[in-house]
Amino acid sequence: MYECEDCTDCPLKAKCTKAKGNRQVHWNTVFEEMKAKAKTALECEEKAAIYARRKVEVESVFGHIKGNRSFRRFSLRGLDKVHIEFRIVALAHNILKVAGIRLLLSEKNRKNTKASGEKRAVFLHLLHLGTYQTAPK
Repeated sequence: MYECEDCTDCPLKAKCTKAKGNRQVHWNTVFEEMKAKAKTALECEEKAAIYARRKVEVESVFGHIKGNRSFRRFSLRGLDKVHIEFRIVALAHNILKVAGIRLLLSEKNRKNTKASGEKRAVFLHLLHLGTYQTAPK
């Protein structure tokens, strides 16, 4: 913790702090150590590539669920119930994604006929790439 010596006569005190006494700045040394460790870990190219993939693959799913599906809060309380509720949300997300992929493929099929085995392989590949799975307990 840092505390300035005396700021009672400082003309910027009202902008700097609402405290009656001097301005105090607190920081968590454990958190700072963790941030430094994470920063050094991301300097490794391999870990930076993994983190970059995570931002695209995982964070966009949560953003889509929150922004486009308006799921911002859990209705239930308790970790077990929250896990169940989120699995339902993930299931709904995956079903809507599958429906969109099937619609896309059916539109392509009207224009261009392919062997049914190829269509199924493409569908399963897109399904595998695009679905979200909750982590096991």
